[in-house]
Amino acid sequence: MTSDMTTATAPSPISLMPHQQQIHDFLVDHPFAGAWLGVGAGKTLTTLSVLQTIRPMGHILVIAPVAIARSTWIDEIEKWGFPIRTKSLIVDENDRKLSKAKRLKRFQEVATDPPTMYFINQDLLTQPSQETKLITPVSGAVPAPTLSPEATAILGLLQARGPLGRDELIGEYRALVAGNANNRVPAKAKIRTWIQELLKSALVTWEAYDCRTCSGAGCAQCRFGLVDQLPVQNINGQSTIIWPFQTVIIDESQGFKSHDSQRFQALSKVRPAINRLIELTGTPAPNALTLDSPILTPTGWKPMGEVQIGDFVVGADGQPTEVVGVWPQGDKPIFRITFNDGTFVDCTEDHLWAVNSRSRRGKELDPLVIPTGELTKARSRSRATDLEIGLMDKNGAPRWTIPTASSVQMPSQNVPLDPYLLGVLLGDGNTSHCPSFTTMDDEIRQYAEDALPSGTQLSRKTPRMDSKADAYYITTGKRGGSMPGSHRGQAPNPVKKALKELGLYGRRSWEKFIPEPYMWNDESVRLELLRGLCDTDGASKIGRGSTSQFSTSSPQLAADVKYLVWSLGGYVTERFEQREGPQEMPPGHFSMMRRHHVLSFGLPVNPFRLTRKARNWEKRWRVRERAIRSIDPFGTAPAQCITVAADDGLFLTKDFVVTHNSLHDLWSQVYLLDQGRTLGQNITAFRDRWFTPKMVPGTTTPAKWIPTANAEAEIHQAISHLVMSAQNTNLQLPALSIQDVNVTLPPDLLQAYKDFKRDLVLDIVQTYTDGDGKLTQSVESIVAANQAVLTSKLMQFASGTLYTADPDDPATKGRYEVIHDKKIEMTEYLVRNNGGEPVLIAYHFKSDKEQLLTRLRKVGIDAQAFDGSRDMVRRWNVKQIPVMLLHPAAAGHGLNLQHGGSTMIWYTLPFSLEHYLQTNGRLFRTGQTKPVTIHRLIAKGTQDERMPSVLAGKQQVQDDLIQAVSGDFNSEQALLAALEEEIREDLTDL
Repeated sequence: MTSDMTTATAPSPISLMPHQQQIHDFLVDHPFAGAWLGVGAGKTLTTLSVLQTIRPMGHILVIAPVAIARSTWIDEIEKWGFPIRTKSLIVDENDRKLSKAKRLKRFQEVATDPPTMYFINQDLLTQPSQETKLITPVSGAVPAPTLSPEATAILGLLQARGPLGRDELIGEYRALVAGNANNRVPAKAKIRTWIQELLKSALVTWEAYDCRTCSGAGCAQCRFGLVDQLPVQNINGQSTIIWPFQTVIIDESQGFKSHDSQRFQALSKVRPAINRLIELTGTPAPNALTLDSPILTPTGWKPMGEVQIGDFVVGADGQPTEVVGVWPQGDKPIFRITFNDGTFVDCTEDHLWAVNSRSRRGKELDPLVIPTGELTKARSRSRATDLEIGLMDKNGAPRWTIPTASSVQMPSQNVPLDPYLLGVLLGDGNTSHCPSFTTMDDEIRQYAEDALPSGTQLSRKTPRMDSKADAYYITTGKRGGSMPGSHRGQAPNPVKKALKELGLYGRRSWEKFIPEPYMWNDESVRLELLRGLCDTDGASKIGRGSTSQFSTSSPQLAADVKYLVWSLGGYVTERFEQREGPQEMPPGHFSMMRRHHVLSFGLPVNPFRLTRKARNWEKRWRVRERAIRSIDPFGTAPAQCITVAADDGLFLTKDFVVTHNSLHDLWSQVYLLDQGRTLGQNITAFRDRWFTPKMVPGTTTPAKWIPTANAEAEIHQAISHLVMSAQNTNLQLPALSIQDVNVTLPPDLLQAYKDFKRDLVLDIVQTYTDGDGKLTQSVESIVAANQAVLTSKLMQFASGTLYTADPDDPATKGRYEVIHDKKIEMTEYLVRNNGGEPVLIAYHFKSDKEQLLTRLRKVGIDAQAFDGSRDMVRRWNVKQIPVMLLHPAAAGHGLNLQHGGSTMIWYTLPFSLEHYLQTNGRLFRTGQTKPVTIHRLIAKGTQDERMPSVLAGKQQVQDDLIQAVSGDFNSEQALLAALEEEIREDLTDL
């Protein structure tokens, strides 16, 4: 979009808040500086006021996320009347995405435009070299007699000239025909049909080639980012990009945290030509995971969205480490990283991974620290060979690996049975009636006997004729114990009692699992339990190093054993076997063995106690690492990163995957400000000064970079002259009222909710008219496959609709059933009793949006769903929309809705604190003149009731890094804490 400011009138005087004024003064005095401000602090307005003060010469370039670049900056400029000519390099005048051709034309117009503020997103700053698709003749292909003469002539041209682009081929063929005065030059459309004839006949194919100008090295003909397209001149013998933007503003500068990213490298090339650079962010160095990503703590897993400052998580060394900073990121594009052992992690594109490869380890090279966004590219650059390579090597095997976590230290707790004995019972035992196990190894019998509780003994039973194993019953040795008899149960068996307490009594082989007290226990308990399992149902492979196996027909037991291996610092993969049953069965009977889960794993310690298996085990020189198998886009979701106190800044997420902290990521952002004068001219100098490499045992390859003892304080002090953070505390905002509105469900529905929560299954009766016109009913069962799905289903139930789509049937996508309308009734009541003032409704599920729009419009209320356009923002702010439905994903950074209303209804309570803050911040922000009321609909007796306390427990405190570069605003910080405590009790979306 383009806006020419024809008036020379100065904008109305702007009265900045105290914290904004200090940021303003700091940025005016420092040509290259960063401002770290929180939600609703007015970063855009403060920066525009800086530009008004300094009145920079020439073009201004704003690099920002798309939503901010296309809306927030333009709105603020128009609102305050800044005399700035603006032009978007992302969308056109109608807010539609520019085509590549139109975008390139705007890039060219920069050289002739008058002084303008341009807007571009980070991905369009530079782009990788794009391959060219050319029409290529198929070697050895023979044309059929039915092929038209014209198509035959085109094929001959291709065979003579070689591969050509379609337009090139059309042009050359027309020129060839025009050379013969007797022939009429055919139309381009006609030639396209002949080319299509060749393609259908498999005589030619489309094939991808490197750029014919640069062979894929990168030039203006194959790279279409802004920096790529700018003119280059030879100055003093060097090729120099002619950079036309004297002032550059980077909004959300954390997008440049990776020193290996192409966007950073492109901007660093032109950095000497920039006269003023302003970096804006609220999270200077994030590594974000989705809010539902499980984070390992000393007492169990906790969703990333529930982690708060002061919590303890588990570091890569297996030790607890304190969380000292929490950084909500809002909605981000998510990528799923899948490893070769079947595990995966969902993270943002700027999440960093320390990766290594076999070839790099062989050359004793350092690991590469590469963001997800770089790994997702078809090709990435290897420092080992300086060649562009992908996720797979030449043999099709995964190239990159990540470190394996050390054994996790967990607090010890008492357990009712010896862990080795429990492992034997889970492996080859019977937990029904009288507890027993079978074995043909007397050594296992001896170990089990030594582990028996006081007052019990083993009673041997003669094996069957077809079995070589002995059966051993665990009894009290007294009449009335666990053995059958008339006085059975009068002498309680402590093993039987313990199995009942643990929920294992009566479990069949495919139903067994490891009880939680054994999963979350010290290393010795976990290792002895694993040894009991492996001595009975495990195998050690001779000559296979530390590779061991365990098999079971229980899916849950297989998952629990994988957990044990990971928690002990190991590596594990899983495959499935369908084993055959006995060859001969009595007449009328048959046998079908259940599918077996076969785990192959490696550990730094011996997983066997049984001598004949333990002696086959050999320790490898290093534990095998996870390899990255694929990286795929996985939609958009709220994300968050945390800062931990561990020296190496690492912590464990899903399936014990090692992931990164933030301190190491500051170098590139600070480099753009001072070109390396503070933190070092390159990442190597930065590491050498403040980090120590921790090597992979037995190698010279760093597994991680550990900050030195005083690194954090020294880095904070070093950058304090470059970045400023004034706390958002003195905002003169009106009162904020948060009201929980109870919604009562009918008793039968509430009971169905509780049954669903308990059983994970809900039956819904559907009534419909069949093909004969008869009223027919059917019952459909909704199954929650796991706890995460159950949580989502319970949220849906509480809100009134329930999705019933079959994941395996695309035709059912989006299908849902209406369960109740109690929340809709309350919403209508609140809207009608709001004095005619506009109301903002935050919803989570599309089904809720559809039901709300239908109900409200039916009763005469003009309700509209927010579409993200500037026009709708304008109509809301002039109160032309009585009710606007807003999904928190659309309530991103910088969206100003405070002028259109002051009442919000949260229809569904979320888990995401960041979504809640951002959405509430659309009304409760600078410029709001009325008291803000936020209604939270709470379905009594459901999950809704716990959400206010969950959100209140997520009170966010400024990170040490922010505080280190802040001004001296102690009184403002006290006010900020009180303000943030209120704001964080509001709701956001999952």
